[in-house]
Amino acid sequence: MGYSNTDESKACNDLKRASEQINQKWTLYLFFCVMTVTLASFQFGYNISVMNSPTDILKKFISEESFLFQDMNKSSEGNSSKYTESTVENIWTLINSLFVVGGMIGAFMSKYILDTLGRKGGILFHYIFSLSGSVLVAVSFYSSFPNLLIISRFLFGVQGGMSCSLIPTYLSEISPASLRGQTGVAHQLCLTIGILVAQIFGFKELLGNQTTWHFLLAFPLIPSVIGVLFLSFFFPETPKALISYRKTEAAERALMKLRNRDNVNSELQIIFKETSSDNAKIMNISFGQLFTESRFRWSLITSLVLQIAQQLCGINAIFFYSERIFKNAGIAQENIQYAIFLTGLINFLSTILCTFLIDKLGRRPLLIIPMFVIVVDFIVLTVFLHLKESIFSTLSIVCIMVFIVCFAVGLGPIPFIYAAECFGQDARGAALAICMFTNWVANFWLTLLFPKLAGLLGENVFIVFCVIVLVSLLVIMKKVPETKGKSFEEINIKLNGLSASNNILMSDI
Repeated sequence: MGYSNTDESKACNDLKRASEQINQKWTLYLFFCVMTVTLASFQFGYNISVMNSPTDILKKFISEESFLFQDMNKSSEGNSSKYTESTVENIWTLINSLFVVGGMIGAFMSKYILDTLGRKGGILFHYIFSLSGSVLVAVSFYSSFPNLLIISRFLFGVQGGMSCSLIPTYLSEISPASLRGQTGVAHQLCLTIGILVAQIFGFKELLGNQTTWHFLLAFPLIPSVIGVLFLSFFFPETPKALISYRKTEAAERALMKLRNRDNVNSELQIIFKETSSDNAKIMNISFGQLFTESRFRWSLITSLVLQIAQQLCGINAIFFYSERIFKNAGIAQENIQYAIFLTGLINFLSTILCTFLIDKLGRRPLLIIPMFVIVVDFIVLTVFLHLKESIFSTLSIVCIMVFIVCFAVGLGPIPFIYAAECFGQDARGAALAICMFTNWVANFWLTLLFPKLAGLLGENVFIVFCVIVLVSLLVIMKKVPETKGKSFEEINIKLNGLSASNNILMSDI
């Protein structure tokens, strides 16, 4: 049941030597596997942004076409298929809120999907929601039935909520420790690509117009089909999941493909160590155990702080105010769509920068330094917004760009990576479900309350986000450990202050 000091030292040295023998580099197969899986992340980002450009067109579609509630709130013109402006706004708010509600449900369901269908099976299953949503968009347009448009947004939200748990889990479990940061950033990178592509396709000259908006909203059908086909036929279940199912030979074959080498015994040894010898209990940690067992306490608290900070750091406020700031800076109305596109491009390029930095500098520096800059940036931005000269409006644009860069290299990708890294195989499904659910709940309340908060505080609203970021920064500096290249056991020691001896004994019981 236990180890002597000699046994402990030998076990640690064996694992260290084994980890050094693992192929720590990218392989072509691993690269294409990551790209295939993150098509789901691309769709999530695309669906976040796609409704912005055709907003007026979709509101017109709602008000002028047949609708479930067409006899309610008729306009003064007496046309039964039209709505008052306030009713259209309420329906529009409902559509946006249902996307977030769908995300909350998808995030909560992801634990059960991971436990019952596995990593690969869960990803394949979650594509049902984006495929169904895309079909409903097309049917909604051709049948002039906006009800289906509302349902489609809910389904897209479910897909997005699930992807935030399923994709980081899969990526974490197919990657060697030295590449976990880069593969983890791939989720956020493809999410930002999705946002960027939606902004491009949404230009009025392309799909963001009266006759082609349904192609714009139904576009996720294409990456969904590609993702299903390629993942089904070319890429495996994660080696860790296969070992937990006692499919050691299948896990070995998967690792051989992913690492492009015949001898993967060293990595198999590490995976066996991490997943524990009690395979019957693997992936069965419940939500109740996650909240009540002390070994998960600081892993869960720090993960939740990062998720809440990501949503409440002000990213939505920046995009909310960006159009007004661009107008004040003298940018013509017809060119504002290109200025907003520039923000998406900077977000994308900064996330690429993060892929090169995260496994060199580590997670902590990419959280702490950008968050400190954000605190200063929001104070300066608030001052600039109060000053009416055009030069300060231009400087406000600079503040927006600085914030986007800081978000993209820190709070954008790292909360997803951290949550996947600091929980063991048995608790990862439940932990990510709770983390993503919390993320979406924060998003939901921000969606509901931010317009009122902005109306009440005006330009001073950024001070609220400044305080939130500052408090989160203090927690991170105090309790969030560096996870770069660390095993779950090492991270757990840092978080809970366990001795190496206690850690080994606990994993052996």
